[in-house]
Amino acid sequence: MKIIYLIILMFVLNPFAHAQDVWSLQKCIEHAQKNNLSLKQSQLLIEQAKLGEQLNKYSRYPSLNANTSFGYQFGRTIDPTTNSFVSEGIGGQTLNLDAFVNLYNGGRTKTNIARGEIDRQAAEADKLQLDNDIALLVATTYLNVLFAKEQLAASKQRLDLTNEQLVQTEKLIAAGAIPANDKLDVLAQQARNEQDIVIQENTLSVSLLNLKNLLQLEPDLIIDVEVPNLNLDETYDVEALGFNGIYNQALNTQPFIQAAEYRLRSAEMGVKVAAADRYPSLNLFGGIDTRFATKNPAFAEDDVELGSSIPVVIDGALSNIQTFGPVRIGDVPYFEQLNDNLGQSVGLSLRVPIYNNNSVRIAEEQAKLNITSIQLQNAERKQQLKTDVQSAITNVKAAKLQYDAAEKTVNASKASYDNAKKRFQLGAINAFTLSTIKNNLDQSQVEYIVAKYDYIFKIQVVEFYMGKSINLN
Repeated sequence: MKIIYLIILMFVLNPFAHAQDVWSLQKCIEHAQKNNLSLKQSQLLIEQAKLGEQLNKYSRYPSLNANTSFGYQFGRTIDPTTNSFVSEGIGGQTLNLDAFVNLYNGGRTKTNIARGEIDRQAAEADKLQLDNDIALLVATTYLNVLFAKEQLAASKQRLDLTNEQLVQTEKLIAAGAIPANDKLDVLAQQARNEQDIVIQENTLSVSLLNLKNLLQLEPDLIIDVEVPNLNLDETYDVEALGFNGIYNQALNTQPFIQAAEYRLRSAEMGVKVAAADRYPSLNLFGGIDTRFATKNPAFAEDDVELGSSIPVVIDGALSNIQTFGPVRIGDVPYFEQLNDNLGQSVGLSLRVPIYNNNSVRIAEEQAKLNITSIQLQNAERKQQLKTDVQSAITNVKAAKLQYDAAEKTVNASKASYDNAKKRFQLGAINAFTLSTIKNNLDQSQVEYIVAKYDYIFKIQVVEFYMGKSINLN
């Protein structure tokens, strides 16, 4: 009893324990868009475009750089601090701080800033298109799972009908109304139904595996899908779907068309960037520099009289020396040298292009060719969109006719089977005839399910081009 109470308590405390692996279409789409590797790569391209946009904006600001170098000279060289020739080894260090800012470069910086923003918008449109494509692909795969589930349910229902027929056949045989051999036809039908269930179970397993692969889920994870309300809206007027209206909607809503327009604008700005090299460039620069030498002698004050005695600290010891000229009392300290040798500079530099091997002209021609190439690509994309929209409209109209025909067929087959079943119970027909009529019903049900899901998918494709979100309800 304790075990039973524990089990009941576990279900009470965790009422959603068995529902957590049921995935809705929206959940599948969101998960795929979050984990799809191509979408992650697309997001990286957006981040790169953003960095390029920032780099273009920061190029307007000054640059500041610090440099230092240290070396050792020997032989007859020039003292870096006094610029005089010396014949002994000297170590030296130079330090400088340089600043640079561009004042004018033919509008290159301004154009690159605007171009960087457009390139970022193009990358974002590419990702949005991939988002939409993934959503449609997930919906297609999701529909395949629903199709397989409905086919499996129909197969099990057909087996139930066959089992009922088998029971009725055995009763009629026992009553002597029909021969015993009629049971063989029903048993054969039962075996076919059982085989069909196995096939549909395998189909469902494969469909679920395809969905899990698309969602980047582990293959051994057990999931199920939520079955939405798939009752087709009879008021959906397929014949009212016009090409021009849907095509214009697709032009305004399909992100890859917007991305193509962004790239065309970017290419047009590329001509301005190339032409900027025809104009002069003006730069402002400035700098601070200083230097240090390992042997930069320090002398006693100039007002010391010759022959006098002065106290000097040499190697830590106080000594008195006689002056017979300038008295060296050591080397100038490091920071004192840096302060003494400090220099500054500021200036303007002007570059006027005169002739550069026709490189500017060729760069402009290449940029113009790039515009032509993108224009042709955009025209090709729009032409392909026209074809896709026209095909989608034609396909959904054909799918609607097929669905209507399949619905009439399955209704007629159902009525025929119901009538044959009554006649069989009265002994008016044999089991073989009833099985034949039932097979016709089974085939019409299969064709109806196929037509139903094909019609649902074709509707989703048309609404995809109309810019509507994927929704099966």
